[in-house]
Amino acid sequence: MIYPDRLQKLADAVGILKTQVLNMENNNDWYIAIVTPNTEKECVKKVKKLVGVEDMDEIYNAGNKVNAYVPTQRELHEWPSIKKRKWIERVLCPCYLFIQCTEKERYDLACRAKFIIRFLTDRARVDENGFRGFARIPHSQMENFMRMIGDAKNPITIDTSQLHKGTKVRVKTGRMAGLEGYILREPNGSVNLAIYIDYLGCAKMEFPIEDLDIVEVQDR
Repeated sequence: MIYPDRLQKLADAVGILKTQVLNMENNNDWYIAIVTPNTEKECVKKVKKLVGVEDMDEIYNAGNKVNAYVPTQRELHEWPSIKKRKWIERVLCPCYLFIQCTEKERYDLACRAKFIIRFLTDRARVDENGFRGFARIPHSQMENFMRMIGDAKNPITIDTSQLHKGTKVRVKTGRMAGLEGYILREPNGSVNLAIYIDYLGCAKMEFPIEDLDIVEVQDR
């Protein structure tokens, strides 16, 4: 006998039951796969190999069925004890691998990719059989997130706190021109540009307020 809690764990790891495959949605959403710490970048290569993409850049093209992404930022790391400095690629979301695919492709990856521990679930989404649905990030949010990381000059941090959205703004100059986000004021008085991402919280970075145009003032 398989008990309900055991069945839910199985559903979280592999996905929904195989008998439900034919009823899967065909949206290309971004799912969050949980992987072992410090293997995130290697897992992108493994996904690439599974879906048959040879060119590393090719996996990010919109025409591909399956895209995989690990947000990283280059930073100078110091080891004072040995007086050593080195540029490293810091993973912004440890243990998370973002995969854009259909539900059927996600199910196939969950079955084949042994390096994926499970997919993040949405506790608010429960189907008629009592199984939780999977966390899915809108493509527009991921596009903004990826652009911020690609164009940012300052360090980016992920804040998982439930923060109040400040004034909505748009970057007016530089490489990030046109990117929209929210003003987030830190206790030390600094101004951050924040982009909100479902299930993650927000990605934020210090940003000069004079380079921002107001789009919408949020009600308090």
